[in-house]
Parts: sequence; C-alpha cells; structure tokens
Amino acid sequence: MRTLFAISPGLDHLYPALGLAWSLRVAGHDVVVATSGPAVEAATRAGLAAVDVAPGVDFAALFPRPATPADRARMMRERGRAMTRTLATPEIILDRFAVVNDRMLDATLELARTWRADLVVYSRVQGLALVVARALGVPAVESGYSFLREGELPGRFLPHLAPLYERHGIPVELPRLVQLHFAPEFMMRGDGAGWSVRFMPYQGGSVLPDWLLRPRERRRVVITLGTVVPGVTGAAGLRGLVDAAGATDAEFVLALGDDLDLSPLAPLPDNVRAVGWTPLSSLLPTLDGIIHHGGCATTLSSAQAGVPQLAIPQGADNWINADMIEDSGIGLQRELADVGPADIDRLLGDTALSGSARVVAAELARQPGPELAVPRLVALAAERETAGIG
Repeated sequence: MRTLFAISPGLDHLYPALGLAWSLRVAGHDVVVATSGPAVEAATRAGLAAVDVAPGVDFAALFPRPATPADRARMMRERGRAMTRTLATPEIILDRFAVVNDRMLDATLELARTWRADLVVYSRVQGLALVVARALGVPAVESGYSFLREGELPGRFLPHLAPLYERHGIPVELPRLVQLHFAPEFMMRGDGAGWSVRFMPYQGGSVLPDWLLRPRERRRVVITLGTVVPGVTGAAGLRGLVDAAGATDAEFVLALGDDLDLSPLAPLPDNVRAVGWTPLSSLLPTLDGIIHHGGCATTLSSAQAGVPQLAIPQGADNWINADMIEDSGIGLQRELADVGPADIDRLLGDTALSGSARVVAAELARQPGPELAVPRLVALAAERETAGIG
C-alpha cells in the first residue's frame, strides 16, 4: 500500500504522525510525506521520504501577527480562550490554513497522482488532503494531534476549501474519511467518533550531553514552551517563573531551543541550566516534574512518562489540555504570571499528583499502538472506489 502523508508545514503537525508513518514502513508499506518548510528536513531526519510541495513559500507571511511579543501573546491567549469555550477550531484558523493549503495543493495532487497513492493521511488542518483523496477516489485519514474530538471539522472546512476543489474540477464533497484520535477516550474532549491510537513521542534526535547521563544530585524539573510558543512570545514573560525556580531546592533545565534570545532572563539563577535543542523524550526519564505551556505532544509525552506536570497555558488549545491535566489528577495549571515557589514545591512534593501520574502512565502503556491500526488502514484502502476523478 502507498500512503501519502499530507502534513502542514510545522513540526507540531508532523511529529505526532511519525509513529503511524513508521508503523506502516515496518509493515512493508510505502510512505512519502508531502509538506514544506522545516517539516521537510524533519521528515527526512526521521528516515522518511519527503517532497517539498511549496518550495520558497514564506508561510510566516501568510499569518500576519502583531509586531511586539506582548501583543502576539495577547492574540494567542484570546484565540485560545475562544477555542476553550467552543471546543472547536476557530473559523479564522480554518480560513488561514485554507490559504496555506492553496499554496500546497497543486504539487501535492500531482504527487498523489503520479505516485498512485492508495491512502492519504493528513494532519488535521491540512484540508487539501480532502481534495486530493476525493480526486483519486481513495480514503482520507485525519491524524489527530490534540485532545479534541472534532467530528464535524472536515465538514466545516469544506466551504473554506471550495475554491481548491473547483480549481481542479472536483466536486466539493468529503472523501471516505476516518479520524484517528491522538489519545485514549478518557483524555479526549469534544464530540466525534474515531479510532484511538497510542501516541508515539518523537522530538528528533541529538547527541546527549554528559550532564544528562550522570546521576542527579537534586530533583530535576524541565521548563519548556514547545516548538511554537517561544518564537511568538519571546522569553521575557518567563522572568517570574525563573525567579520562582531560583527560590526552589531543585535543578531546573530551561529547554527553549537554540534560537530564542534569553537575555531578558539574565542572569539565570545558579540552579537553572539553559540548554539548546534536546529531545524531550530524552529528558523525561530523568525528571521529577515538568512545567510547560500545555501543548498536546508535551502533555501526552509527559503523561506517558509518568511525570507530574504544571501547565502554564499560552494559546490555542492549551487551556483544554491544562483542564485535562487537572481533571486526570496528573498535575496542576496556573497562569504564568501567578506561578510561585509554593506551586513548584507542590508539583515536586504532592504524592497524590505523582501517584496519579504513575497510574495514568500505566493505563496509557496499555493502549493499542499505531502498529495495530495498520491492518485496518489496509482494509480501508482496499475498499477504494473503482475510479477516481481525473
């Protein structure tokens, strides 16, 4: 079977799909990733074939945003709060990603036709996959990357994608469609049916530093904001959190990537170590706690590792995820400006949190892995229509 992965140009959209991609490869099926931007190199580093379907496109320019970090943070929060109220992807996001999809459709459709794809797997807002699958008469599989069930999302996306369908003479209709859920049912929010597939944490590889391989002398906590938030909000907003860390008897690892300007946080307390890009999956086994923005992959990776969490939501669905963290008893949520030493002490010392984190980790380990979805996807592709359109 030939499976085309149509992925939005972002690491946070690519990484959650890699477990399924490699499960297909291990089972002997062919996979190619159609994406652009940094996701192209990331897909090839993960050992997959990839095609840049929008070379030279500046996707950042397609998402106008305020000039200052404070204003960008405010915009993120407003949209995130709206998403939390509705448990649905906002229309403005669908509209913006329809523009992204417009730039990526033609090359993706040509690739799918010449490569003769039997199945199209896509990251949730890469709606061009619906166009491609309908054109070829093959099924589409939505690869979830959040704790939201949004059964109505493909239908809501159609009006935004109508010009893309019409440009290629394709009826504005959904293909046969399956939605894969990112997490087990007890963690999901919202409405919609689908298949639950265990998340496979992936954040790339790196050469591990010596300090990470040595036995810890103190309790260790990571502070991270994922792959998107640091570039939007900057580091200045973390000043109070870093000061609270400095007043806590523990070792803190500030994992904010390679490119963020940390000068607003200087000088760092003696017990806070700033590191470059280090895979979270390598850090988690060494941790007693993690403080993060509430991103889906970070939340679920930490839950699978049994590490208590303190969520400081920043935007998008972060508050939905933070609510789930509290509801599951595996951590706390606070507003970033309100975090103090007492909150960190509770994260590290509350035995109820650590106990629940271990229980949830054991439950997650029992969930069906992506390899068990492969036979179902093969059967789905075998039911394809006898002929596509064009």
